[in-house]
Parts: sequence; C-alpha cells; structure tokens
Amino acid sequence: MRVLLSSYDTMTQKPARSDYEQLLGSLEGDAFQAEVCARLQFLFLDFQSIPDKPYGDGGLDGLSHGQDCGYCCYGPEQDPVKLKGKGLKDDIIQKFNADLRKLFEVEYGGNRRLSHARNAELETIIGEGNRLKNIYLVVSSFETHRIIGPLNTAFNKYKQNSELRFISTDAKLTIWGPKQLTTLGVVDEQTLFRMANRTLFERLHTVTAADVQLDTAGDFDDKFEDLRRRRPSRAEHIAELATDFRAAWAAAIMLDNELASTSVVFHEALEAARADVARSARLRSIGTGEPYEMIEAMRQDVVDRLGQDFGQRLGGLTSKVADGVVAGLIGECPLEWRDDIA
Repeated sequence: MRVLLSSYDTMTQKPARSDYEQLLGSLEGDAFQAEVCARLQFLFLDFQSIPDKPYGDGGLDGLSHGQDCGYCCYGPEQDPVKLKGKGLKDDIIQKFNADLRKLFEVEYGGNRRLSHARNAELETIIGEGNRLKNIYLVVSSFETHRIIGPLNTAFNKYKQNSELRFISTDAKLTIWGPKQLTTLGVVDEQTLFRMANRTLFERLHTVTAADVQLDTAGDFDDKFEDLRRRRPSRAEHIAELATDFRAAWAAAIMLDNELASTSVVFHEALEAARADVARSARLRSIGTGEPYEMIEAMRQDVVDRLGQDFGQRLGGLTSKVADGVVAGLIGECPLEWRDDIA
C-alpha cells in the first residue's frame, strides 16, 4: 500500500479520514483494540489502556476522563459470510453483552435470572469512589443500526439488576464504529503512516538475521571477533551484542526495501540519513576512540537523524532501526576500529 503523505487537504482532511476509517475497519482482534487504544491516547491525555494480565481486564479495554469513561473494543473476524448476513450482528451483540455483564457484575443463573457476580479484577482497575458515567462500545464494523436497540435494552436490564459498585446510576451507553472514532479529532500524518505500514512494523519486530541476506557479513563478523580479542572476558556479551545487531541490520534492510516500493519520500529520507551518518562514521574511524564508544556515539547520531526525518512515525522501532543502520556501517566498513586495516 502506497503511503501518500500530502494527498489530503489539511483543512478538511476528508481523504485522510476516509483512509484511516477504512484501515481501522479492516483490523481484527487484538490489532483493532491496540489501534483504538492508540487513537484514544492521541485524543485524550489521561487515557489509560488496561493490560489483560494477570487475570483479565475485567471487561474494560480503556479508561479516560478521570475514570468517568470506559471503553470496550471488539474487532470481529472479517468473515465474508458473516459480513453479508446477520451472524456478525449477533456476534457483536453477544460479545458486548458479555462485557456489560462484567461491568455491571451480573450473570445469568440456572433459572435464567440475573444475579450478582463479583468482578474482582474491576476492583483493581477502578479507583475507590469512582463510577463509570459513560460506556463506549467500539466495534470495527458498525454498518447496521440493529445492534443499537438490543445493546441498549441489555444495558438497561443489567443496570436494573446491578449493585452498581462501578457504574453510575445515570450512566449512558454509546456505540462507536470506525467513522465515529475517526471524526473525533485530527488524523495526522504519523497515524496514517503507522496504520498503512502496520503489517511491516509487525514483521520488523520479529525479523531475524536469517530472514534477510546480509551480503557483507564477513567484515561485520571480523570486527566483532576483534572485539572479543580485545575483551576476552566479555566474549559472551559481545556475542549477544553481535546477534542483536545482526537482527536489527536485517530489519533495517527490510524497512529500506519496503519503503523503496511504498513510500519514495521516506525511502529517500532513510537513504539521506544513512549517507550522512556514514560520513560521520568515517570521521570517527580516523580517531583512536574505543570501539564501544564509537558504536554508542554512532547509534545516538542515527537516533537523532531518524528523529529529524521521521519524527515519531517509527514509534518503538526507532531504536531497532538505529541499531540496524549502525550494524550496516560496521558491516559495510565506514565504521572501522581494527588497527590492522590500512
């Protein structure tokens, strides 16, 4: 998917919002929940995502507005059969009904009557004295109004039978789909970049050296062997460092290849950053500094340069990409510390 960074009117943002809405609606499961939480974190400074460890999230995926607002997310499987029939509608209603029962601490007994069912996890999530006033059910597919009535009916029924330990007596229910979430605020360049390249970012987190051909690994190996000769007592740590840098190098090459076909602007930015830090590496190699100091200094140079060109678009991958660029400088020779090399 090509990332067009300047393809929308910054005043109306119509294409940007449309693209984001489509991308958001295509996500399933944990990927949808993670993106919803990222979006809400962007919109609300006090948004708190809720990890599901150690014993589940208590039915909540997020909180905001001083714990007045609670969020439940659902990204159902994109099953073509369900999308065309009523199966998807029934799945959405069933899933959110289960979440609401947890929040209201009610459950059906053998006689099909609702009774109190203590939710121990909510006790560790909702602060003492707080009660949710607004509950938002966020779903990746909101194409039919026929989920609204059943969910509001269930909401009112559960409220009437609840001890309301965590829900306000005047609590309200709202259902959001991708369109509603998208129109809440600005869809910035960073968000679109992350979403459009989501699959790539996931792959980069798990890539290993075996996944990419490293053509100049000979010099890379020789330089780390030189480090082991210099510090034999740190041989194990040096071997681990080499493994980490190799994997990061592979990830940087994969990113470079992907950007070459998906985003010319960012590919050129990455190439320019690599060229600049390569000059810096040659200058550092003229000196007599310790290899470890040279590596760390180069790594910081790369992080700074990536920040200038990419901002926060790389997110948590900035460090790995920086390591990969430095590993390339080691393997491709601009960064040199071996005394026996002319």
